[in-house]
Amino acid sequence: MVRFATRPLAADPTVEELHAMASQAQKLVWTDVKIPQTNVSVYEALHRRRMSWTFEDKPVNQDVIERMLAAAVWAPNHRMNEPWRFFVIPKDSPVRRKIADAIFEALLDEWKSEKRAEPYREKVLAPPFIIFTYHVADADGFVEKENYAALIAAMQNISLAGVAEGIAVTWDTGRVVRVPAVSTILGAEDNWNMTAMLSIGYAAEESASARTPVTEFARWV
Repeated sequence: MVRFATRPLAADPTVEELHAMASQAQKLVWTDVKIPQTNVSVYEALHRRRMSWTFEDKPVNQDVIERMLAAAVWAPNHRMNEPWRFFVIPKDSPVRRKIADAIFEALLDEWKSEKRAEPYREKVLAPPFIIFTYHVADADGFVEKENYAALIAAMQNISLAGVAEGIAVTWDTGRVVRVPAVSTILGAEDNWNMTAMLSIGYAAEESASARTPVTEFARWV
């Protein structure tokens, strides 16, 4: 996993300063990025985004996943510290079975019920791709909160890019990300906090959703 050291940005850097820093750190500015051509607008992706708990038995091309991940790192983040970390696991990776078994064993030990624990193993094994997402922890409570928020924004970028690719992205922040053995298997560093498992594939179901109008939550003052 490649990581670049960064220095804090000035409070209000100029465009020239940003480009100079990007060049020195071997980073990209947005004009370097090849934007995928799709017929899906940002607003359409926002409204159409849905999760799916079942996926078609259809492989997802690695190029699609790479484009979705490329979108992730353009999320807002505190002083450009890029606190996100991703472990991408194709369906045929031997690591997938190790993680599934570790989660099953942990939940079996806790619940003493194979029937209850088994669905969690299948939840890991079934999707064409899974991505375990982490954010870098920080002793400063404010920075920790900023790092967590940045990762969530990156995950939303992945989800919206998924809509443009015809792919469903399901966020799982429950039991599957609360088994310490998973981080050990993946080789995550000690100061990385696992946040979610993203299940990615072509949805086998058409899910519907509804929202309360924003007028119920927004106050213009």
